[in-house]
Amino acid sequence: MLDPTRPYAQLSEREPQRDVSGEVAAVDVSTVFLTASRCPVGCAMCDLHLNTLPHPTERGAIAEQIRFAHSVLPAAPWIKLYNSGNFFDPASIPPADYTQIAALCDRYQRVIVENHPRFGRQRHQRFRDQLNGTLEIAVGLETVQPRILKRLGKQMSRDDFDGYARCLRDWSIDLRVFLIVGSPGMSVVESIRWARMSVRHALLTGARHVSLIPARAGHGWNGAAHSLPDIRPNHLADLFVDCLDDVAGATCLSVDLWGFHQADLPVADQQLLSRLESAVLRQDADQL
Repeated sequence: MLDPTRPYAQLSEREPQRDVSGEVAAVDVSTVFLTASRCPVGCAMCDLHLNTLPHPTERGAIAEQIRFAHSVLPAAPWIKLYNSGNFFDPASIPPADYTQIAALCDRYQRVIVENHPRFGRQRHQRFRDQLNGTLEIAVGLETVQPRILKRLGKQMSRDDFDGYARCLRDWSIDLRVFLIVGSPGMSVVESIRWARMSVRHALLTGARHVSLIPARAGHGWNGAAHSLPDIRPNHLADLFVDCLDDVAGATCLSVDLWGFHQADLPVADQQLLSRLESAVLRQDADQL
């Protein structure tokens, strides 16, 4: 049972930040997983609906959740407000609460939320204008492979994503892109090849941050999780090295490693993941 006045999780993490001169520093981030209404898109690989409410989010609830997160997390310059769906879906985040939410985010230099291109374009600038810091929107492009993208049920084409990215750029809103490495029925080689192509596309659309997420079984994939490719730490390390060569300007590249149960891995793989985590923070693959 979820408490609508509490986030279902919160944590402190670090991620890389690169300035326009190319200098990299690690920045502390407060990540708040908000308890909100279920996303109506229903992507095949998503299991985030397990942490959502069966009804629209009540007014004031999100602000109360952020207050609670402030009380248990250490201070940080950035905050992620992830609601297992779309920030600009009014059923998930009531627009009437934007002012209160923005006031609670006054202390942050950067506010990162997640959204699908279908939702609330007319509300983006309204929320942006109430923030003291920079607004960044995370979008799940997942892949530029059109057949796989359609199979995922994203209700979005690559062209839809590209148009949304242009809008964000015009509105001076930063873009973060989530990409999946692997899909049911794909080989490891094919998965890596398409992930590399997807990173290149995300960079061309102006992404400030690109996050590679290995495909995980979870509770999605419409029963096809058994045919996911076996993406190993060495595959991710090689992919990070290859893709980092394409990164320029203020963009950062990261690899999501939380799905790996390190205690179950050989010692060599555990050590490689530790080096990869450090390489992501430094944006430097020399020691991989």
